[in-house]
Amino acid sequence: MKQLDGHADAVVRAPVATCFSVLAAVERYPDWSGEFIRAVTVLDRDPGGLPVRAHVVVHVAQSPFGKTFEFDSAIRLEPPRAVHLSRLPSRPSDSDRFSLTWTLQTEGHGTRVALRFAASVSFLPGLLPLPGVGDLVARTLLDAAVRELGGSSAPARGAPSSM
Repeated sequence: MKQLDGHADAVVRAPVATCFSVLAAVERYPDWSGEFIRAVTVLDRDPGGLPVRAHVVVHVAQSPFGKTFEFDSAIRLEPPRAVHLSRLPSRPSDSDRFSLTWTLQTEGHGTRVALRFAASVSFLPGLLPLPGVGDLVARTLLDAAVRELGGSSAPARGAPSSM
């Protein structure tokens, strides 16, 4: 089992409410996330119409294996401050995990958008060194979100966009 963790953040010019609307619209992620999130199909919505479960297709080009993954994801929204996506196990013995947690905080005349990426995958041996891959995944996805939100107003923190 291999654990991958990453974090990246940036300040964007958009207000918190706009950032939350973009990040809560998970079915739109393929429109702006580049090659990382290839498809999202919302499977269930709450009574207010917000997504609570979706089928997700993710491609991790940063992986030495260039893997594409399909899974169902639980979606938990905390308006207007956080969006959580967590892979649902496909069977009781399934120990693989994947999560994205977006957090939003007003900063100056904009919003600090932070992304935490975590994955635990059984197809990779635990001893295989993959330094910085988690941060690179987080940075790549955050960079795409920043572009969708109209650009940043402050330097982003986290791993650089290129390898």
